[in-house]
Amino acid sequence: MHDSIRVALVNIRVYEKDIESSYLEKPNLSRERFKGFSKLLNDVSRYRDVERKKIDLVVFPEVSVPNAWESMLVRWVRRHHIGVVCGMEHKVNSVKEAVNQVLTVLPFKSENGFWVAVPVHRLKRHYSPEEKFTLINEGMKIPKMDSRYHLFRYCGASFAVYNCYELTSIQDRALFKGEVDFIVATEFNRDTNYFSNIVESAARDLHCYIVQVNDSNFGDSRVVSPSKTELMNPLRIKGGDNSGFLTMKLDLKGLRAHQRKGYGLQKESKEFKPTPPDFSEESLQRRNELGDAK
Repeated sequence: MHDSIRVALVNIRVYEKDIESSYLEKPNLSRERFKGFSKLLNDVSRYRDVERKKIDLVVFPEVSVPNAWESMLVRWVRRHHIGVVCGMEHKVNSVKEAVNQVLTVLPFKSENGFWVAVPVHRLKRHYSPEEKFTLINEGMKIPKMDSRYHLFRYCGASFAVYNCYELTSIQDRALFKGEVDFIVATEFNRDTNYFSNIVESAARDLHCYIVQVNDSNFGDSRVVSPSKTELMNPLRIKGGDNSGFLTMKLDLKGLRAHQRKGYGLQKESKEFKPTPPDFSEESLQRRNELGDAK
């Protein structure tokens, strides 16, 4: 089993004028914007050469990547063997539905020895009231929200992806209790205080890491650990004039070793809080058995 996985949280500005342009079917594909996006990806791929550390997964905010750049992003993942989770800009279909999707692209080596990267799209299950209001008053329709969440196995880790307002559903959050080492939350969210309470509770209720990435202007992009308060936010960022990223290694081995123990030993830990009631030992065993799956 892999002992850890290193994630990169992208700190970029998501402009409302670009969001508006996307659902008005005139996405901003300017050379300047593409140059900034390409530079960020190049910086990520060079990180291993400079820091001697490999990034396994890069996370972008919600509605931050134009749909026209997807194929380029998939090629980049396949070439550099680095996974990506990102929110795609709205795409309007033939019946005037404004589709908000999160994209997950993970690299893996096929049976014939070639590296492959398959894009996995998922429609947002819960549009926020503000998002619905804006789209409807722009003459758009809201798609039927019947998509299912995915459980990914990658680099020895099990994780799931939530797209912003989906996190507000306690039923949806509870789906992966005991099943994941971490959750990715890709966001474009002004109400950081509300979501702060949600992700801190989720980290302890589900007993997993939360990787939350928001627009840099709103901030509160961070890694949340199922730990006591003073250790709960080992990485937290906001603001800045330039685009960039910060990385953190998630301790898979330590988390699972802690979850395996009984409460009597867990309560003495300085790293993690005890697991919640009804935490599934069978789910933990499945994660360990599938730990080497990519």
